Amino acid sequence: MNDTATLEGISPYLVLGQADDGGQPIVETARVLHDLIVTFPPQGHYSVRTVEDECGPAIHCAFERKLDADQLARVVGAIEVARYDGYRSERAFFVDERLTQTIRRALERRRAGTGGALSFRQRELGA
Repeated sequence: MNDTATLEGISPYLVLGQADDGGQPIVETARVLHDLIVTFPPQGHYSVRTVEDECGPAIHCAFERKLDADQLARVVGAIEVARYDGYRSERAFFVDERLTQTIRRALERRRAGTGGALSFRQRELGA
């Protein structure tokens, strides 16, 4: 990918987090998701941005490589949904305070060397 290309220009893979209006500010949740993504680490370019769509606030995590999108989707329990134009695939999950706190705790354990960030979903959310 050259310096002038954008993820939207290369038809990325989208993992969308639909946020709860009553929860914490969506920007903080986007930061936590970004911190989770870098633990993989991604093999290609990616972006994390907040948007307001017809369903309310959302976080768009777009990936150049399907493998990177697959990793995030698996960890957060995203499911396949009808995709926006311009994306190769789209998966969605619901973002709430519980998910944000669970990811944050898993990242803290990983930094402390007492646990892996990629296995939190099954243990703590019962997915």
